[in-house]
Amino acid sequence: MQLKTGIQRGVTLAVTALLGVQAGQNVLAEEKQWDFDSVLFTYMEGDSRVSDVSLRLEAVRSGETEEQLTLGLSVDALSGASPSGAIPTHTPQTVTTPSGNTNVYAAELPLNSFTDRRIAGQAAYLFPLGDQNRLNTGFTLSQEDDYRHAGVNASFSQDFFDRNTTISAGFGLSADSIDPVDGIPLALSNSDLGSTTTSAENKNVTDLLFGVTQILSPRSLVQLNYGYSSATGYLNDPYKIISQVNSNGVVQSNLYENRPDSRAGHNLYGAIKFDNQGDVTTFSYRYHSDDWDISSSTFDLRHRLSLGENGHYIEPHLRFYNQSAADFYRLQLPDSEAVPTHISADYRLAKFSAITLGFRYGIKGPWGNDWRINLEYYQQNPSDNTSDYVDQAGLDLNPGVSALIFSIGARF
Repeated sequence: MQLKTGIQRGVTLAVTALLGVQAGQNVLAEEKQWDFDSVLFTYMEGDSRVSDVSLRLEAVRSGETEEQLTLGLSVDALSGASPSGAIPTHTPQTVTTPSGNTNVYAAELPLNSFTDRRIAGQAAYLFPLGDQNRLNTGFTLSQEDDYRHAGVNASFSQDFFDRNTTISAGFGLSADSIDPVDGIPLALSNSDLGSTTTSAENKNVTDLLFGVTQILSPRSLVQLNYGYSSATGYLNDPYKIISQVNSNGVVQSNLYENRPDSRAGHNLYGAIKFDNQGDVTTFSYRYHSDDWDISSSTFDLRHRLSLGENGHYIEPHLRFYNQSAADFYRLQLPDSEAVPTHISADYRLAKFSAITLGFRYGIKGPWGNDWRINLEYYQQNPSDNTSDYVDQAGLDLNPGVSALIFSIGARF
């Protein structure tokens, strides 16, 4: 949400995007019945690992009052290779996962190669319920080669004190189906044996949200949100494995991971915005904690600098993220230890920090349309203490992630 001259009208429609529903920008735009937004997005990881090219389209129809219909469509093409969870070794190895057999050179990180296509759609409708209340309802659908998603959501907001304060509450429900081409692997089984089931697995997620937005002055506002999320069902990544090693650090086997079948988390979010004659500064902080023992903090700072009355602007962006590891995360498992009930070597569950640096350049087009270009650099640095592992000197067991993110968009 951008802070503009009509700050009060925009703030009262602040429904958070945590439920996957946009609160609706320019809800009171009387001049146009339809607004369109399109974004071409690219994501490229270092070492030619994962790449994603996507096209996202959105159409918004605004009525004479505050009602608004939002329709969205996105298409993604993903390809590359992601870490399987197996560790590199001093000798060549062959690693088996549902993606197939992969021959890995000495000292090379085992990766899962993949290609995937994703198409997703969403619809939302904003109902005004008098002058002070709004109801927003929506649904989302997506389809991938091995994953299907369906979700519904709704949120309610009410204004107080001459629309200077907005209270909102919402919920989201989703049902997902996971169906790898070669079946769901049996948890904790030896990946070399290819033990899989034939049926798909399901996951259900419930999200709850409560928020308040307060205008502090004609040029500043603050927003506070609390979110609760509960996931149940199949929460494993069917393509992730973990290496069992002997006392010399030599891989003896690779086991499919197994995570708990439930996860509950809490999120606290706060943001403050200042408008200094068109130059807008936004600072936000998000804290997350869940029963997998993962806690994280996200600091985000943006400053939109106007370049004159022609509508051009630049917006530098800085984000810092830090998280602790899941209580069942292990980089590898000594074969002298009993296999625990829950274990994963997925780097996304490890302890790490990440930083994002970027900027946006915006242009006002000759026919009133807005163009924007975004460029960001992302760097993730793991915090694993690999020096504790035997006979693996010189091996990069968890190399981290770097990526370039570029997008160009237009609103008309």
